[in-house]
Amino acid sequence: MGDLEKLGIVIQYEFLKHIRRKRLYVILGIALLVEALVLILVPTLMTGGYPKDVLSMAALLTVGPSLAVLGAVFFAGDAIAGEYESKTGFLLFINPVKRLILWSGKYLAAFIATALLVFFSYIIIMISLLAIYHQVPIELLKSFGLCLLYAGSVLSLTFLFSAISKGSMGATVMTLLFIFIICGILEGVLSATGKPSWFILSAAGDSVSTVLVSVTQMMQGLGVDPSRIGQMMQNFKPVDIGLSIAGMMIYLVPCFIASLWISRRRQLS
Repeated sequence: MGDLEKLGIVIQYEFLKHIRRKRLYVILGIALLVEALVLILVPTLMTGGYPKDVLSMAALLTVGPSLAVLGAVFFAGDAIAGEYESKTGFLLFINPVKRLILWSGKYLAAFIATALLVFFSYIIIMISLLAIYHQVPIELLKSFGLCLLYAGSVLSLTFLFSAISKGSMGATVMTLLFIFIICGILEGVLSATGKPSWFILSAAGDSVSTVLVSVTQMMQGLGVDPSRIGQMMQNFKPVDIGLSIAGMMIYLVPCFIASLWISRRRQLS
């Protein structure tokens, strides 16, 4: 049996394992609930109902980056660390499957499961826009592609934390802290001072919505005067899409390679 066949078996097994877990359906329920809340609260809180601009509404409904993070920590947090924590590696590593094939299969299975979450979210967005505006902007396809790239980057980062963590919970916590706390603080400071922030993972992920409409345009579409935000809004510079892609690639490739290198040298104890 060749390496590609072994890789396919690993992907199939790991993906089926994700499908059988309740966490997948919990995240799908969360996505549906969030989208429903946006559809209900926006016309309720805005005097003019839904925004006149379809792109502004599409940006409001875009929750793909958050789903990507949730999918990454749920599907990949225990991908490597779990084998060492539960000692299942003693059984797994004696099989004639290279660790490179094993970890790559786990990564691809987690990516497919996360992509399903993102796809589900965008299907809801498309149906909602068709019902409200009777159109679906082509920019939504660009947003979907960027969201998949962001999901892959977050997964690579989670794999790296899973490779160095003693347990799956540690990998999950480290990923959430890094993206929501560390990256959030750095992005806020750099944006407020007008400094480039494209290399921050959360800032690169913002391109998923800004490819649809800029922050200023969204605020105007919601009937808010951007000048009211003050100096922070004046210093804010939207991230270039090309730089956003480069920023996500910084995490996508090196973090995955580093996770493979660390896991191949990690010993069971």
